[in-house]
Amino acid sequence: MDKINVSLDSLPKKPEFLGASPLQPYFSLKKCGYILEKALNNENRWHTKVVCNILDRDSKRYVSTAYTKQNDYLGLLETTTYLKCNNKLIPEIVKIYPKDKTIICDYIGEFLSDYLLNNPADITLSLTSVFDYLKDINSINQSYKIFIIPSIIKTALELSKRLVDNFEFLPKVKIILPKVEDSRLKFTYGYGIEDPHIWNFRIVKTKDAIQALTTDFDYFSDNVNCFWELGYFYATFRWLKRISLPFTCKAEEILLSLIQNQDLKSEFMFWLGALSSYCGYKDSLRNLMMNGGISKLIEQYRIIQQLDEKVFYLANKILKEKSIYHVRIRECE
Repeated sequence: MDKINVSLDSLPKKPEFLGASPLQPYFSLKKCGYILEKALNNENRWHTKVVCNILDRDSKRYVSTAYTKQNDYLGLLETTTYLKCNNKLIPEIVKIYPKDKTIICDYIGEFLSDYLLNNPADITLSLTSVFDYLKDINSINQSYKIFIIPSIIKTALELSKRLVDNFEFLPKVKIILPKVEDSRLKFTYGYGIEDPHIWNFRIVKTKDAIQALTTDFDYFSDNVNCFWELGYFYATFRWLKRISLPFTCKAEEILLSLIQNQDLKSEFMFWLGALSSYCGYKDSLRNLMMNGGISKLIEQYRIIQQLDEKVFYLANKILKEKSIYHVRIRECE
C-alpha cells in the first residue's frame, strides 16, 4: 500500500471559533444534526482538513474530519477498512458524507499526553501499550527488506546542498546511510505510521487493560520499522519538558528500557527514528543560518549533532559486523 495522506486527529490548537472560508474544508454540522464543540487540528492545516469534536442531539461526542481532497477522504476509508479487517484497534466510523468528503467517527480514548500527566501511576503500562500497538500494526505482512533511508531523512540531507557558510545539517549520517543502503543489508519492515508523535496517540482504559491507538494516519505505509517508530515517539517527548521535566525524564527512561537487550539493528533503527523526529527543524535551521545564526535553536542543533554521531556509530558497527561475517564465511569455504 502506498503512503496515504489522511488523518483522524492531531495536536489541538483549540481555536474558539471555526468559520467557513473558501480556503477551508467546510462541513455543515448543523444541517446534519451536529453541534460544534471545538476544532482539534492546527489552523494551518485547515486548507487540507478540519478535525473537530462534535456533539449529536443527545450530546454524544464524535469526531468529524472534513477534507478538501477526494483522495484523502477515500484514503482514510481504505486505511481504516484495512486495519479493521486485520482486527486492529481503530476509531469506529459511524457515518460518512461523500459529497462533503467528511467522515464521522466515535470519540475514542483520551489524548496520551493528557492521560499520562493525569495518571502518572500508569506511565509504564501506557508507554508499553503504545509500543505493543506499534508492533501489532507492524506485524501485518511483515518482511525483511533492504534498508530504506526514511523519507524525512532524505529530505533533510538535501538541506546541506542549499545552506550557506559550509553549514552541514547531518554530516556523518549523510555519508553512512547510503553505505548501509548499498550494503544490501535487510531490516524488518511492516505497516506503520511515519509520524508517530506523542500527540497522535490516545489511550483507552478498561477494567482489564490499558490500550493505545493512533488516530492519525497522515502517512500510513508498509515500509516502517517498529523500532524506528519507537525512537521517533521517544524524541517527541521533548515537547512535554516545558510542562514537567521530571515526568518527561521518567517517560524517556521507560522508553529506553524497551530497547535494552535488543539486537544492534533494532538499536540503530531506534536512534535513526529519534533523529528523524528532529529533522523537522531543518527549515528553521536553514532560515536562521541565512539570517544570522542558529542561536535560537542551539539546544536542538546540539542534540541533532549528538544523534548524527550516534546513528553514524551504530551504522558503522553494523557494516563492520557484516564485513567480519562475510570474511568468516569465506574462511569456511
